[in-house]
Formats: sequence, structure tokens, C-alpha cells
Amino acid sequence: MAPPTYAMSDRSRVLKTEAVILRRVDYGEADLILTLFTPRYGKLSAIAKGARKPLAKASGHLELFTVVDLVLAQGRELYIVSQAEQQQMFLVLESNLQLIGYASHFVELIDRFAVDEQENQQAYRLLVAGLGWLCETDIDLRLVARYYELKLLEAMGYAPSLFVCAISGETLDARDHYYSIHDGGVVAASYGAEDSHMIPLPLDVFKILRHFSRNDWEHVRVLKVRPQQHHVLERALHGTLTYLLEQRLQSIAFLRRVTNLHNDAE
Repeated sequence: MAPPTYAMSDRSRVLKTEAVILRRVDYGEADLILTLFTPRYGKLSAIAKGARKPLAKASGHLELFTVVDLVLAQGRELYIVSQAEQQQMFLVLESNLQLIGYASHFVELIDRFAVDEQENQQAYRLLVAGLGWLCETDIDLRLVARYYELKLLEAMGYAPSLFVCAISGETLDARDHYYSIHDGGVVAASYGAEDSHMIPLPLDVFKILRHFSRNDWEHVRVLKVRPQQHHVLERALHGTLTYLLEQRLQSIAFLRRVTNLHNDAE
């Protein structure tokens, strides 16, 4: 593979931005190629030249899942990191394999959904908040993940229909319904009864989804969600994510493995 070109173009510019490090890949002897998510410029690719050298100024500032302040110069193919200063580091994520799994899931979803250089401040704020939620004590990590997934679907313009039937548009009453991945949300009981592809959605889980949609994290974090409810929520939301992205998420498989290891150790 030909190396990236770093020379500045005639349309060169300098960006000063906050960013979350989504991915980092070693390049050459000492460089790093980074995938960044920023509030104003969306997803960007950049190279940090010499960042892996022990005495490099950027060394230690460009870790995964960290919030950094960057100065980026525009090259022909990649932005070039001119300055980097760590702003927020979620230290607990570094020492817990299960938390790393959830954080990887959060950033992979952003990476897959985000469009290069397209602003999405709502998604950016959600990512930073979500990484912080993972670091809270005595928290149901599955609850964090399901809430984050639904809110990310909303931020990316794919909010599932939760208040009107995804097929007929009729207002949904408080009762058992179905969830249709292909139709984009909750389907009235009369439409889903004979369709084997639809997911049965008990009233209690239906209410949880609507609570997610209506409330901020402080009102959601106190919910006590039973294992069977988690199972239905995960099936509906993971099915929706996979359907929209048209591919399986690597982080889901990794997260299941580390969660099983965690459960076996208890």
C-alpha cells in the first residue's frame, strides 16, 4: 500500500477542535493513523507523525476513548496532528475488560454511522456522555448500552417508531405489541400476530423503550430491568442496528465474550 501524502494542498486550512479518539493504528516506525469524532467537523482521519516515540509531545495524549483538544493541518489525504492536549480521560475504562468491550461498542457504532466531515453535535455529546456513564459506580452496564443505542439511533435520524404504529401510523395504546426491525419500530398487535419475523414486545418492555425516548440519563439510570426484559431490548435494538448498517458489529461479539468471562469469574 502506498504511503499517505502529507504535503499541504492549495486549499490547506488549520482546524482547532475537540475530538474523541475512535481508532488508532500504528503506521510506519513511529506514526499513528487516527479516526477522530469531532462536534463540528464530524468524523475525520488524521496522522500523528512520530507520536509513538517515547519523548514525543503527543505521546500519551492520543489514547483510545479519550477526549482531546487538537490542532489539525489539512494534508492531501489525511489531516496532520500539529498539537494534542488531553482534555478528559476515562481512566476506569483502561483497567476493566468488560468496560473496554462496552466502550468499543459505543465508538464502533459512531464510526459506522457517522459520515466523514458531517457535523453531528448531538451524536458527539452522546458519545462523550456515554463513555462517562460507563464509569459510574453501581450501574447496570446493559442499561447504559441499550439507552445509548436508542439515543444514537435518534441522533443519526433512525429513531424507531415508539408512539405510533410503524405500519399504519395509528396511535399505540398501552398493551403488548410487536417490534418490527424491517418496518422501523413498534407495530400494533393486530399487524404482528401472524408474522414470525416480528419480535413480541410485552407491555413492560414497550414502556421501557418509551421511557428511554422521553427521558435523560439521570431518570433512566435508576430503572431496574430484569434479564428477560434486557433480552427483548437487546434483540430489538441490535437487530435494528445490524439491519441499518447491513453488517454485523464486531464489538457485539467481543462484548459477549468478555461478558461471559466476567460472569464465569463471579
